Amino acid sequence: MNPRRLLAALALLAGALPLACGNKTALRPPGMIQPRPATSLEARSTPTGVTLSWRRPVTYTGGSRMSDLGGFDIDRAPAGGGPEEYLRVGTMNLEDQQRFRQDRSLEFTDTTAIPDMRYSYRVVAFTLDGYRSEPAFVEVLFSPSKAAPEKAKKKGAAAPAQVDHSGTGQ
Repeated sequence: MNPRRLLAALALLAGALPLACGNKTALRPPGMIQPRPATSLEARSTPTGVTLSWRRPVTYTGGSRMSDLGGFDIDRAPAGGGPEEYLRVGTMNLEDQQRFRQDRSLEFTDTTAIPDMRYSYRVVAFTLDGYRSEPAFVEVLFSPSKAAPEKAKKKGAAAPAQVDHSGTGQ
């Protein structure tokens, strides 16, 4: 084969190779695809336990819209305790990633809380591929005797997200 033709063929192949390779979006560092933390985290005593409520994040820390939020880990520690004292009290797995309208407000009830104890809770969002948010924190004194009665659920309301109370996160 003519050396010029061979050189031209190799140059053409080298120029076309990047066009044929995999992902064409810019690579983003992990810090840009971490979910934002839960917002508006609140805790209140109910007759059955401590109910946490929050708003789900809808964007990554980099600002782009999130479509793969997998759920939340909920941890509890005695108020004033250090980070090593937090224990997992539940995992809320979300299954609404494909829904057009996802639930924005979420709730979790810790039914293992002991009355008249002050607790600190942390809620951490995670994506389906394992990226985790910074934690959101709230403190509460669990007083079931002073709790208002729970509101009745609306008939025909959407089914709640799956919650794992085993503490294993599985």
